[in-house]
Amino acid sequence: MPRIETLERPVPASSRAPRARGARGRKVSPPQDRLTQRALFFRRVKRSLKPSLWLLGAGAVLVAMGELVRSLPSPSPLALHKIVTASPAPEAPAAVSQPGILADALAGLGFRITSIRVIGASAVDQAAISRAIGVKEGEPSFGLSLAAIQQRVQALGPVQSATIERLLPGTLVVRVTERNAYAIWQTIQNGHVVFELIDKDGNIISAQDAAAAKRREPSLLLLSGAGAPKQAKVLIPQLQAQPTVFSHVAAAERVDRLRWNLILKNGTVVDLPAENQVSALAQLAALQNSMQLLDRPVELIDLRQAGRMVVRPYASAASGARQNRSDKRQERQ
Repeated sequence: MPRIETLERPVPASSRAPRARGARGRKVSPPQDRLTQRALFFRRVKRSLKPSLWLLGAGAVLVAMGELVRSLPSPSPLALHKIVTASPAPEAPAAVSQPGILADALAGLGFRITSIRVIGASAVDQAAISRAIGVKEGEPSFGLSLAAIQQRVQALGPVQSATIERLLPGTLVVRVTERNAYAIWQTIQNGHVVFELIDKDGNIISAQDAAAAKRREPSLLLLSGAGAPKQAKVLIPQLQAQPTVFSHVAAAERVDRLRWNLILKNGTVVDLPAENQVSALAQLAALQNSMQLLDRPVELIDLRQAGRMVVRPYASAASGARQNRSDKRQERQ
């Protein structure tokens, strides 16, 4: 039987694909890709930030230690005497006994006052509040006492309360709540007329210009007489309850510490009673609504007696009225 030969030729060994080296041993690791520019940038930033983070952490620790030292309560003199007499304690380190050293050290790290912000002090003299704060730019942020600054600012006359904030690294914020001017009190000191602002409780608001306050608030009532400031919180609400009367009032005088006289803008004087003052003002408002009494040329309106009112016109107005009546009679004749 004839032998059938295949048409395929044997492939030489040299032309076969080479076997992977070490196929039976360990696997060959794939080649690593090169880092991108973004990854290289973040790696460099991470390496450069490490010293800054260590420095920031050390500064935070120092700040916390300083606040801890400041928050420690100081012992009373009696307790300190007992401690000293019982057993003499060793000297404290300089950093603890002298807080200024720690403040200076933190100032070297940038904790210095760079700005002072005063909020809510529109009526307070700026020079006076700057002197009360007593802090200059460049001083250590931790070398000042917030409680002492608050006490000095609140001692100013126009200031009712104050809060002091320290915003690190170097901003000092002073928030002021001013006293609301309630009225102007006219008094005499050393033979001179003096105008002083008072608050609702009758306390004098010192170091504040009464004329400037009157320009800001034209409705401020001018008071005079002994005891007027303390009684203002009774009179003014009663006047405000009768707006038709209050709009005509320019000043109020306290008489004998018992009652008030109202001085209207046209010069008319209204004598109020010592008692039932609310009823007298209501009666005055009714007369103004019915006959515009407060707009007439009247010298005096006396309401001191209950159920009775005495109106006294000006002498010139009375004589002028009589002359007009006589002229009319002559014309009729």
